Amino acid sequence: MTENDVKSLFKSMKKLKAKKEVLKCIEKADHEYNQLCRTIHIAENSLDSLSESEREIIQMHLIDGYTWEQVMNQHERYRGQQNVLSRRTYERIQQKALKQILGIIDSSELDAILTNFVEI
Repeated sequence: MTENDVKSLFKSMKKLKAKKEVLKCIEKADHEYNQLCRTIHIAENSLDSLSESEREIIQMHLIDGYTWEQVMNQHERYRGQQNVLSRRTYERIQQKALKQILGIIDSSELDAILTNFVEI
């Protein structure tokens, strides 16, 4: 698994959750459903290893699909104008966070579970 795979995983989180709910509604609790639940659980819990700011950036930019400008505006609104960072700084924070998550995934051999649901 690569950093881009982790990025793609978070970008597809809304689709993964929607698919999980559809499968749950039609009571199709098969291997695919179980794998989907594990993937979502791993992705959500990997965010717990990040700082609050890193989680917010991943959530806004990758999961919610905000542009970098929208991320900057939201961050300014939450943190105040004195804590405004440059776009490049936000990009570096996200990159560092993705590397950290990738390290967790690689060290725990979770990539076999996650690979099936990247770019769903």
